[in-house]
Formats: sequence, C-alpha cells, structure tokens
Amino acid sequence: MFELLLHAFPVAFALASFWSNTERKLLLLNLGLCIAIGSLLVFEQAWGGAVVITVAGLSTSYRLIKQKLLSPVATYITLISMMVIVLTVNNLTGKTSLVEAMPVLTFMAYRFGELHCKEAGLRVCMIIGSINFTAYGIITQTWGLAITEALFAASNLWYYMKLRRAMRTSPV
Repeated sequence: MFELLLHAFPVAFALASFWSNTERKLLLLNLGLCIAIGSLLVFEQAWGGAVVITVAGLSTSYRLIKQKLLSPVATYITLISMMVIVLTVNNLTGKTSLVEAMPVLTFMAYRFGELHCKEAGLRVCMIIGSINFTAYGIITQTWGLAITEALFAASNLWYYMKLRRAMRTSPV
C-alpha cells in the first residue's frame, strides 16, 4: 500500500500541473514534485535520480525565494557545479551507465530553465526534461515517475502553446 501511495502522489501533482497557469504556480508545483518523486526514487533505490531531485528541489527553492534569474555566467557555473556533484555521487555508488546519466540530462534542462529563463523558456526546458525523465522512469520501471513526467510534459506543452498563441496575437 505504501509503495502504491509513493507512485500515486507524484501523479496527483502532475495532474495538478494542468492548473499551473503562472510561472509561480509552476515552480511551486515543481517543488512538490521534487519532494514526491525524490521520496519515490529513494524507496526504489534509484540513487542517481534521488540526488538529482534533491538538488533540483534546492534550485527550485532558490528561484521561488529570490524571484530572479541568474546571469548567464552564474547559470553555467551553478549548472556545472551541480552536475559535478551528481556525477560524483553516481561514480561513488557505481552507477555510471548511460541510464544513470539520464537524470543528469533532465536535471540540466530543468535547472537551466529555472535559473535562466522566463516562463516560456522554462516551460520548453521542462518539456525536454520531462520527456527524458519519462524515458528514465520507463527504463527503471518506476511507473509513477514515468506517468508523472509524461503528464508534466503534456501540461507544460499545453501552457507553452497558449503562451505562443498569446504572443502571436498581442500587439507589440
């Protein structure tokens, strides 16, 4: 029963993402997803993914608290530092396969969007990251993660398309 709840909790957040019509709601929802998916990955002993999600939660918290974007140089330094931490943990745990690197790719897309992009760019980065993490969830048979990320990609694609339509129709 506990395992079923761990798989269902992220899916509930993903369903809620269809109502994340603002950047702030998207970031708050992403923080909730980080907590839910991190718990699931720890239970599944997918340590690479768990480390990525933990660091991701810290990055999301930074963006929510500071409410500002980083400069390009600061973004790249932060991303490289975080990537080194994650890859070091993967190396220490002996998880150095391509599959174990997939969370790092997701991590890089999400963090770049959070730290450097406004809403439209953030949503594009999250779509790319979610598609990659969906594949990771399928490969590791973490079905709650796979369903969650697929729904999250779909909701972000929906809102990205709405943003694009609004940008095309608004007078400049």
